[in-house]
Amino acid sequence: MTPLQMKYFDTVCRLQSISKAAASLHITQPTITVAIQGLERELGLKLFYRNGKHLLLTREGSIIWDKVTLILAQIEQLEQEIKDVAHNKNHIRLAVPLQIGVRLLPKLFQDFKLLHPEINLEICEVGGIEALQLLERDELDMAITNYDNNFSDNLSYKKIGENEVCFCTSRANLLSQKDYITPQNMQGEKLVLLSGGFFINRAVNSIFHAAEISPEVILYTSQLHTIKNMVKHGLCSTFLMRQAITEADDLVGISLKPAYFINSGIVMKKGKPIYSDERALIDFLKASYSKQVEK
Repeated sequence: MTPLQMKYFDTVCRLQSISKAAASLHITQPTITVAIQGLERELGLKLFYRNGKHLLLTREGSIIWDKVTLILAQIEQLEQEIKDVAHNKNHIRLAVPLQIGVRLLPKLFQDFKLLHPEINLEICEVGGIEALQLLERDELDMAITNYDNNFSDNLSYKKIGENEVCFCTSRANLLSQKDYITPQNMQGEKLVLLSGGFFINRAVNSIFHAAEISPEVILYTSQLHTIKNMVKHGLCSTFLMRQAITEADDLVGISLKPAYFINSGIVMKKGKPIYSDERALIDFLKASYSKQVEK
């Protein structure tokens, strides 16, 4: 079975039609028909049966398709890795979650681009949980994010530091005068939180669950600016990573008691080769992130 036969077979399996497969592959129907017939003769198996206008897999065909999809995925990955080697991986898909991006994105778009104009960064701004899921599906090359290193055994975690979870409120709130804050202090406090897959949401739920208190969340939003603006105007409070709070926000970030920290660092797919351009980005991220955490 050749890679081309596998490709034709896989396309017919997915579309359940020789005509649709031919159109998708931009070849003639007889070309695919002859290839499938030749494959059946070679294997000594009947791969399809017809049900109306659709071609459906036989039991043997289904078993073969499972194997073929794995092989095609490996071939695709090999082809991509060969291209990466030839081009030093100068197109890098990177995830930067909202709270880390507050300080880091300007550095990436300005300082890193000045140092490495040859490297094209494709940056997506998603929550830490979603970033790790995208890495697992090979839709990203790396993420700099807050993470739980028990999230997946398929990922490699390079810890840079720890990031503190803070209760964030307006200066007009009486709670802003406290040196630290407990879940009991926050009982009845209206909250607005980031929506989506953020590890800070797990932290908040864990904190309130341990104290047997139900948080009063009035809004979930994906917009960090919206959260900060509502808190600043005294409409509610929130939880943010300390690094996401800037002087320009005019907000108060208060440590929790007991203090709560989340791992921060660079995450990649385990076993994935690291190319020279990726190494340059990793070194830049480590240096830049460490400086912003120190602040």
